[in-house]
This record gives sequence, C-alpha cells and structure tokens, in this order.
Amino acid sequence: MEKEVCAFIEKHQLIPQHATVLIGVSGGPDSIALLHFLHKRQSEWGLDLAAVTIDHQLREDSRADCRFVTDICREWNIPCVVKTVDVRQYQKKMGVSEEVAARELRYSVYEELMREKQADVLALGHHADDQIETMMMRMVRIAASNALKGIPVRRHFAGGEIIRPLLGTTKHSILTYLEKYLLRYRTDKTNTDDSYTRNYYRKNIVPLLKEKNPNIAETIQTLSETLSQDENYLQEQAKEMVEKVVEFRGKKREVCFAAEAFSEFPQALQRRAFHLILNYLYGTLPKDLSYIHEVNFFDLLRRRNGSLSMDFPLRLRMTNTYGQIYLQFGHQPSTKPAHSFQLTVPGEVQLSDGTKVEAIMVKEAPKEDEATFIFPLDSVSLPLHIRVRKAGDRMSVRGLNGSKKLKDIFIDAKIPKNLRDNWPIITDDKGDILWIAGVKKAEIAQNGKGMHVKLTFSPIRN
Repeated sequence: MEKEVCAFIEKHQLIPQHATVLIGVSGGPDSIALLHFLHKRQSEWGLDLAAVTIDHQLREDSRADCRFVTDICREWNIPCVVKTVDVRQYQKKMGVSEEVAARELRYSVYEELMREKQADVLALGHHADDQIETMMMRMVRIAASNALKGIPVRRHFAGGEIIRPLLGTTKHSILTYLEKYLLRYRTDKTNTDDSYTRNYYRKNIVPLLKEKNPNIAETIQTLSETLSQDENYLQEQAKEMVEKVVEFRGKKREVCFAAEAFSEFPQALQRRAFHLILNYLYGTLPKDLSYIHEVNFFDLLRRRNGSLSMDFPLRLRMTNTYGQIYLQFGHQPSTKPAHSFQLTVPGEVQLSDGTKVEAIMVKEAPKEDEATFIFPLDSVSLPLHIRVRKAGDRMSVRGLNGSKKLKDIFIDAKIPKNLRDNWPIITDDKGDILWIAGVKKAEIAQNGKGMHVKLTFSPIRN
C-alpha cells in the first residue's frame, strides 16, 4: 500500500512539503490507515498534522468511536478536534435524507476547521473500492455523463483542497497495511447491512466485477480521471459559451438570450450551459428539478413562432418570445385550466407545449402501444374532450377492478409533480375519463367489430 499511495500522491501532487494537513478520521480501517501513513511521513515531509473526528449521534457506540480516535491521536502526538452534530434535527429542519444531512453537517465542520487552522489540505480516506461502488451506483441511477466522474482525487475547498490519497489503493491493501503495523480500528456494524444501497453494491456487485477483471480498481480510477479531465474542459467551454450569448440581470436574477445564438453551439455545451444558468438562478438547486425540465427546455428552445412558456420549480418561468429566451422568477401560477379542448373524430388538437392528440376512425382494431388507445366507436359518447385533471378525479383502469384516483395513478407512473396539472386527460361527452394520455387507459368493452376510434398521443421530444 505504501508504495502505491506514495506514487499516487506524487503523480497528482497532492501534498506539498511543509503543508498543514487536516485529516478526517472516523476510527474505521481506512481513516486509521491514512492517519498512520501520514504520521509516519510527518517529519520527512515536514507536515503539520491535525485530526478531526465527528460524532453524528446516529449509533450507540458513536461516542466510543470518538474516544478511540482521540486515544490514538494522543498516542501518536497528533492534535485532535472532536465535534458533535445533530443529524436528526438537521434532517427534520431541512427535509433531507439522513445520509445527506450527515454529509452536509460533516462538511460544514470540515470547512470551519480548515479556515480556523488555515489548512492547505483536508485528507479523506476514500479508496479504490469506494470509487468502484460510486461509479456503478451513479451509472445505474444517473443519465448525465458528468455524474460518472466518480469521487474526485482533489477539489477546491475552504481556501485549500480536499484530497483523497488512498484512491489509488484497494481495501485489501489497506487491511494488509493495518495488519502489518498491528493497527487497531473500529468497525461499523451497519456496513454489513445490504439494505443500504452502497453496502449492497459492496457485497454483491463489486466482487463480481473483480472476478471478471482483477484490475478493475485501476480501470475505474483511470476512467474516473479521464472523464473528470474531459468534463473540466467541457465546463470551461460552456462557461465561455454562456459569457458570449447569455445576458445576466443580477439584481432581478434574470437571464435572457437568443435561441438561435444558443443553438449554434454543440449540444454537449448547450446542456452544460443550461445547468450553469440554473445554478446561477437558483444557487441551490431544488429537489424536484429533474431531467424532464431539461428535455422541455430544449423543446421550447427550438420554437421560433409566437410566445410560449414553461414553469420550473420555485416559480421560475422560461418564456420563448419569437426566439428570444427569458428565465425569471416571480410569476404567479395560473388558476385557470392549462387547456380544455373539444376533440372531434376525426380531428387533432395541438397543445401549447407542442404535444398533440389525434383521433381517427378505423375499421379494424390494430394493435395498441403506449402512445395509442383504441376502442369501439359505439362504446363512448362523442365528441371527445381534452382537459387537465380536477380534484377528486377517478377512472376505471383497464385490468383493475373498480376505479382509481388520478393522483395515485400519476404517483405510480412517477410523473413529476410539476407536469401533472398540465397532463392531457381525454374524456367522452359524458365526462367519463377514457385515457390519461400515454399513461393509463380506461376499461372499455372491446367487441372487435364495427368502427373503432384510434387516439394517438405525440408528446414533445428532445
């Protein structure tokens, strides 16, 4: 391990001579190995070391973990700061998960101590196996390429940098190092519970990858560094693009730009520019911001006629007025239905966001798919209508006995909250809900004979 870590530190120039190094220590094997490694080289490298251990108050033995760290630091003559944070209270106040709350409080402590001690670096004990787990978890959950950068080797933080010297070595090497020097450490019992996502990947996915490729740790770290370099370059290019085409109106927190000028740049830069704009406007991105907003942003961006708008969370509105784009806060949500149209058969209706519903008559009932709905002409009352949902709406769902609330259908289908109020609902002339377009169809008797109505839903696409 020692040769690997020294080579990794030298390759990335992580620790300058005579640096002040703050070390995050939990008492677990990784942080104890890191603490010991730096302690061994303290004189040689002229380092000023200090440790910090944080009691998150989430486990019964968390206090014992902190005492263990302070005892080790006292034995090795390393100053140690103990901080206690109330994760439960913060989680309740901020409405975030336990994991997010713990991380945010932990890093706020790190920031405070970095500035107080004027530290050059904060060293953390993430290792190569952590990198594999992180990359695999993100690959499964996230579609954006910049999320695959993994855990960064270094990043700017609190006037210095966060560094991870152990990313070039595996958990096995760390345990061998601890055994070699007869080092004691604490274990977290929850690390064996694979109901936690990371633990599941650690116990079930990573061993399979190592079986297929014994050098997977090196492969993943190289991939992470390559993607990080590529992403850093693209981000710089996107910043230059934004500076050229986007006008920022600071006092009002507004931006405006010409859609044509924005669209002249490569799509890879447009996506990143979009996120830079949102970061400027929001500061902290809202939780209910999703990829759907990005899809709709680019659909609206392409339109050149008339004036169309779309809403983002926290009353941010994007408006395209004949190719001029405006994003600004403060609009008042409309209390009127977003759309209410009569749909003749045959006929079609195009909604303001570009989605289209078309109705035709066919002699035979062809095969349906998610975007089509076919039913006997004599089974409904014409004309048809397109409207938005109303409070208390229910429908009889195909294949389900009885009726179901539209609210529950939207939740089950994972339709984002901000889209539900504008989602097209097709009813017959009696008001019976026939179809939540592209989502659920009503139970209608299929006789297979006579004329049928075929509805086609064409949502906007990127």
